[in-house]
Amino acid sequence: MIAALADRATVLGIVAGLAFLAGWKVNGWRLGEGIAQGQVEAVTIVRVIERQQQSVADAEGQKGHDQLEELQRRAADAGAAADGLRKQASSLATQLATCNAGTAGERTARERAASVLADVLGEMESEGRWLAAEADGRRIKGLTCERTYEGVKAAPLNLQSP
Repeated sequence: MIAALADRATVLGIVAGLAFLAGWKVNGWRLGEGIAQGQVEAVTIVRVIERQQQSVADAEGQKGHDQLEELQRRAADAGAAADGLRKQASSLATQLATCNAGTAGERTARERAASVLADVLGEMESEGRWLAAEADGRRIKGLTCERTYEGVKAAPLNLQSP
């Protein structure tokens, strides 16, 4: 009878051990599913944040692009106006050189001085216009970069589920 009881205890021990191992395995599967679900949720949140940041960067980039195009249009208009002013300055320089004509030497000196004056004014205008356009362009790009940074930095605060 003790042998039968020992056999029964052994069988029950084996069954209990197998039940324990099966429970352990099932809990491991549940834990694995929980971890996988947590990873999926984390990836989803990161993707939402990335989309928000990218939309901020795209919007600010488009705004900066539009501002640069407007700057180029204004520079072209200023260039056309400057060409007209250069022609007027050249015309005035020619008139100055020929009015009250004195000796041939005086006329030649006035013509050269007027020509140099027109050239210097034209070069100053074109260089000044170039420097102003360059400074404005860099300012626009810098402000766009700052707005993009601030928008991207604030994007995770606007977290919404997809």
